[in-house]
Amino acid sequence: MKIVLLVDGGRPAPQALTACCEAAGVRLIKITPTEDNWRPLLTEAFGVMLLLPAWGRGAYLDPSQLWQCFLANHHPHLRLLMTSYGQVDHSNHLDLLQLENYDASWWQQTQEAHITEELPFFTGIDLGEKLKRFFAGHGDDSVVAVLSRIRLVVQMASRELQKMQTPYSEIYADLVAPAQLADKWRDWRNRWINYYPLFEYTPLAGKLEQIAQLTEGMEHWMLAGGKEEEPLANGMILQVLNNMREQLQQIEKQYVVQKLSHTYR
Repeated sequence: MKIVLLVDGGRPAPQALTACCEAAGVRLIKITPTEDNWRPLLTEAFGVMLLLPAWGRGAYLDPSQLWQCFLANHHPHLRLLMTSYGQVDHSNHLDLLQLENYDASWWQQTQEAHITEELPFFTGIDLGEKLKRFFAGHGDDSVVAVLSRIRLVVQMASRELQKMQTPYSEIYADLVAPAQLADKWRDWRNRWINYYPLFEYTPLAGKLEQIAQLTEGMEHWMLAGGKEEEPLANGMILQVLNNMREQLQQIEKQYVVQKLSHTYR
């Protein structure tokens, strides 16, 4: 029996879909992308199925482009299977209103991720395009640009404190306080909250969840405007920011078109 991992997009899969798959020798296993326990299943899977459009944060979402990129890069012989109530002309799409058309022979003719034809249009926010703006948005739309400005201040302050042995009272008065870290952090948090929950049903959801957890460790220090010396002196704040940057760089490298990417410093 073929194993297909199901991303239900915040809605229960119709029983008719499960029955159709079972009749064709396909077992659907629902996965939660924000957790990492689904990744080992990919080695034995036939493909990943998306119930489209997904629904999250009060909007319809289309994560198909990001899943196609993930599978093509890491599991090229798996299939990206898409199912919806729309009439879509694509070899890997199942019409939920015509499930009787998808017998065992149809599954054998579906295309693997490395040769899949151009993805069809689905209703909802294109999360591939949304991710590009996350990294390379124009002006206020770039979450990463705001985080980079915060990191630059922390990096300079850390250098002055640890390498130049400058008293923190001077560093705070001359660099940290004028930078208004609390305001910058609130700005970043507001933008981050508007972005990262949208990717709940994408293959990068787990990594974004890790970044969200990292932010909790320095929330107090940031909102206090960086007044405490110890978290900066022991390297904790810069380490967390560097970890966040590394995670974001990995996402950018894998999913974002290079010419649109944000330049890291």
